[in-house]
Amino acid sequence: MVNQNKKNQVESLSNSLQKNPNFILVKIEKTSHKNLEELRRELRKNDSVIKVIKNTFFEKAINKLSPSNKIFADLRKKFFPMKEPSAVISFNKSWNKGLKAFHQFSKKEKTLGFKFGLVDNQIYSAEEISRIADLPSREELFGKIIGSMKSPMSKFIYALKYNTNKFVYILNAKSKGVSN
Repeated sequence: MVNQNKKNQVESLSNSLQKNPNFILVKIEKTSHKNLEELRRELRKNDSVIKVIKNTFFEKAINKLSPSNKIFADLRKKFFPMKEPSAVISFNKSWNKGLKAFHQFSKKEKTLGFKFGLVDNQIYSAEEISRIADLPSREELFGKIIGSMKSPMSKFIYALKYNTNKFVYILNAKSKGVSN
C-alpha cells in the first residue's frame, strides 16, 4: 500500500514544477545544514526557492508530467535514473539572479554543484548551466554598452583639453620657480 504522505509530496513537487517552469536540479552531496540555510537565505533575496528532494519523488513527478509536456519527456530520457542527493531550485521570471546567486555560493561551497536545468523551456546540462551563470546580467550588459559609448566622447574631450592643461601646468611651475 502506498503511503499517502509520499503521494502528497509527489503531487506537491509536480505542482511546483508546473507552476515554476524555470528550475535547476543541484547536487547537495555532504553539504552541511548550516550551509544549506545560508544558501536558502541568499536565494530568497533573489526570489528563488530551494527544496531538498528525494530523487525517486522527482522522477515520479516528471513521469507524471511527461505525457502532457514533451520537455519533461526529453528531460526524463536524458537524465534518469538519478544518483546523488538532490535539491531543486525554482526561479521566478527573472531566473538569472537566482542562478547567479547559487553559482557564486557553489564556488565557495565545493559540495554543491549543478546537475541539469530547465530554463525558458530549454533543457541544459550542468556545464551549460554553469556557462549561463557566468554570463553578465542584462543590466551589466547595458552598463557596458553605455560605458563604451561614453568612452570615446570623454577621450575626445580629454584630447582637446590636453594641450591647454599642459600649458597651465608649465605656467604654474614657472611662476613657482620665479617666486623662489
